[in-house]
Amino acid sequence: MKKNYILISIPALILLILLGWYFSDKQVIKRQLNELTWNLNKEKSEPTLENGLKMREIKQMLAPDVRAIVSERNYRETLAHDMLIRYLMYYRDKYETLTVSFEDLLIELPAKGEATASATVLVQRKKQQNDLEELREPVELLLRKKDKEQKGGRDWRLVEAKVSAALVE
Repeated sequence: MKKNYILISIPALILLILLGWYFSDKQVIKRQLNELTWNLNKEKSEPTLENGLKMREIKQMLAPDVRAIVSERNYRETLAHDMLIRYLMYYRDKYETLTVSFEDLLIELPAKGEATASATVLVQRKKQQNDLEELREPVELLLRKKDKEQKGGRDWRLVEAKVSAALVE
């Protein structure tokens, strides 16, 4: 009887540990940021409807106001998330194909309900009749956990993005 209890409790304990890890804040943020990069990607013949759906998903990941910082240009501005979505649509439209991914993603939780993410972002972009251009640039993000009263969207919202000038050209 004692042996059966041990055989049942060990897998249950392992399952609880795995669930705790999977739903931890760092893993939730990591999945959310990977979803963000997937939604930023653009295929050669992406339909307008798919573009709109991707932008809607990105909008749900943004705080109502997002601070954008480009240090090389001394640019620091707080943008409404609708304006940021318009910029992303304009940016994506400039390219025939666009692939975005994070390398070396490091997530820290300095305070309750606050997270920082730093990574090297790999961007592969191609304009019509040009060669594929590849950039590797650092990016720093600040996220805040959504209040329980707020409905819709993701658990964590992007409130600040520090990017290099090369990424916004």
